[in-house]
Amino acid sequence: MSGSPTDTGNAPRPSAKVLRAQAWSFIVLTVMTYLLVVFGAIVRAQGAGLACPDWPLCFGELVPALDFGVFFEWGHRALAGSISLILLGLSIWVASSAAGRKLLGKWLIAAWLVLLVQIVLGGLTVLQLLASWTVTSHLLVGNSVALSFGLLAVLLWRGYTPQPRPAIRKPILRVLLPLTAALLVAQMALGGLVSSQHAGLACVNWPACVGNLWFPTWEGPVGLHLMHRTTAYTVALSYVVVAVLAWDHDTLGKKARIALALVFVQVALGVANVLWQLPVEVTAGHSAVAAMLCLTTGLMIQDYLQRPAGGVESVPAQPSMGETA
Repeated sequence: MSGSPTDTGNAPRPSAKVLRAQAWSFIVLTVMTYLLVVFGAIVRAQGAGLACPDWPLCFGELVPALDFGVFFEWGHRALAGSISLILLGLSIWVASSAAGRKLLGKWLIAAWLVLLVQIVLGGLTVLQLLASWTVTSHLLVGNSVALSFGLLAVLLWRGYTPQPRPAIRKPILRVLLPLTAALLVAQMALGGLVSSQHAGLACVNWPACVGNLWFPTWEGPVGLHLMHRTTAYTVALSYVVVAVLAWDHDTLGKKARIALALVFVQVALGVANVLWQLPVEVTAGHSAVAAMLCLTTGLMIQDYLQRPAGGVESVPAQPSMGETA
């Protein structure tokens, strides 16, 4: 008999129970990875990136003596290691489930590849003494790890509760959404460079840069800071257009409005960072909102690209109670 796994009188299929549990597990893993990204921003803001001068150990020990700086850096590593171990356990669980293997398959392998790149970059960040390219790459790939886990959770969740989804008949979004995402990636990369090259206060005013000068130079730290600001305005405008175009759609419209709200908060935090001279709390909040915006944008693109070009997406046939999970 077909039907929703939560229909009254019908117990959820064994495969549905497994998919639901796996989906929630990847949601938890996504939250943990998001917190790891924010924790990394706090480590940078506290100047603790080299509190452990070696890698993968810390002062040659698995668990070193903790002081203020080591607590942050080693704690960041411990959380990263915990996430890797949890992903290993979840991967084994998914591999043992026919439904999970069918839904995730190559996407789980891709998530592992992204995580492995992030682990290598984490080591290089220490061994290369916080070189700008390692710090920036570590930031970008870290957000990619969180997004990959979030997308895995979505795939599992939709496999558990498939629903018909109306098509979005605005083809311009197929171009505008990836363009907006590319602008966001560029902005996050610029943010990593501003942080790693200590250009956060190269402009001491807002909306002007220095005194009454809005664009005193495009060279050096000031130029880098101004590029970050200018790209931020472009990103904000792009999200406004996306939100307007997607406003009347169901889940995509909701995500677009959330993303737009996050953009406004992010701009306000960026201004506060300058006017209040980079307080740790505001810097951490700036990174937290950026990571949340990255997650939301990735889910928007995934939501749009998986919809049909026209008509209504069909609901996958539900297996009968007697089918093997």
